[in-house]
Amino acid sequence: MENRISNNELLRYAVENGILDLEAVTQQIEMTKKRKYLEMHHRSIWLADDGYYKTRLPKGDGKDKLIKRKTRSALEDEIIKYYEFHSCTSFKQRFDIWVERQKIMGRSDNTIEKYKSDYKRFFAGYPFEKYDIRDIDDEKIAKHLTKVLEDKQIRWLALKDVFGYIKGTFDKAIKDRLIESNPCQYIDLPLFKVKCFQPPVKTLRERTLSEQDTHTLIEKLHNPVAHNTNLMANFAIEMALLTGMRVGELAGLMWEDVIYPDNYIYIRHSEKYNRATKEHFISTTKNGRERMFPLTDQIKELLARIREYEETKGYLCDFVFADASGRLGKGKISDAMRNKTMSKEFTSIKSIHAIRRTFNSRLKCDGVSTTVASSLLGHTERVNDQNYTYDVVSISQKLEIITDLQQKIVEGTPGNTLTN
Repeated sequence: MENRISNNELLRYAVENGILDLEAVTQQIEMTKKRKYLEMHHRSIWLADDGYYKTRLPKGDGKDKLIKRKTRSALEDEIIKYYEFHSCTSFKQRFDIWVERQKIMGRSDNTIEKYKSDYKRFFAGYPFEKYDIRDIDDEKIAKHLTKVLEDKQIRWLALKDVFGYIKGTFDKAIKDRLIESNPCQYIDLPLFKVKCFQPPVKTLRERTLSEQDTHTLIEKLHNPVAHNTNLMANFAIEMALLTGMRVGELAGLMWEDVIYPDNYIYIRHSEKYNRATKEHFISTTKNGRERMFPLTDQIKELLARIREYEETKGYLCDFVFADASGRLGKGKISDAMRNKTMSKEFTSIKSIHAIRRTFNSRLKCDGVSTTVASSLLGHTERVNDQNYTYDVVSISQKLEIITDLQQKIVEGTPGNTLTN
């Protein structure tokens, strides 16, 4: 069989044996590239009377921009930089430039990582990423979206994100004067919604805790011998039942945030995860808003039990929930909740977030206004109504409500005509 030597092997052999100076080759490539960009500049360069080297660069709309530098070399560097930038015209190159702009504008590491991971999912490997952005029109965008929807299960919200990336990339190209208009304006995005993946809608039982679920969960929390997990996670779940706090907020709750004199908990911290560094850290709440939650007698009693247990075990630190490893992370709390609800006693496996939905729904079903409920839970009224309000009133309670209503109707009707 014929042995084939790869190009990489040949290159490594040449470098290792002094046949090829890789650094010199690299320098030669850079010089060639710079010479190419300088050759693209057809306007004159002159030394003005003020001692500056000057030239003009295309500004767009048929206009030029005068630039000047103290040395010709510095001026040529600006020329090279200009043409190198404007040579990056593929969608992939322009997307990368858009991402860098987002980074400069202060987008978080997690957001930047999401842009990059979404690019791999929705653009990498498709012809669209190699298209010259100056040649992309609404038809090519529509074809790409259709192809991606055929290849992958994409939800509507994810598709809107993808379209937002495309639109942002074109907007940046307009600002850089590569193109004059954004073809996204001609795309009727809602028409693609019917092609999006529609996941099965979770039922009320899956998204909330029934009264029986709640009673069973409390029994398990108060009987750690029979249902043993991390006891500190039990305490955290119990706090969730009493407050509806997010799991990240439970993991970030500090003793200094418990304001006993004024009877409230100052909810201002949350555990977050940096996708770039793979590290967990404590920062602000999910939406950056701080809020106060009433410090009831039940919460005080729970906090007293937590402190006593931590002092006994030597876990006491700045954070309310801690174990032998230090601060209790939200992963341990979430895992404990799922493990506790895996038995047949529950209608389904419950996430820690199901407690939050149930807490809010019970507030609303008890007549608490959306304004107050959203303030206690730390989200907007729109989010409260759309994502956290469910009918958690039992059929027996509804029977009492309807019976009472019917009785009032009958008694309030002149002549009791309903009973005749």
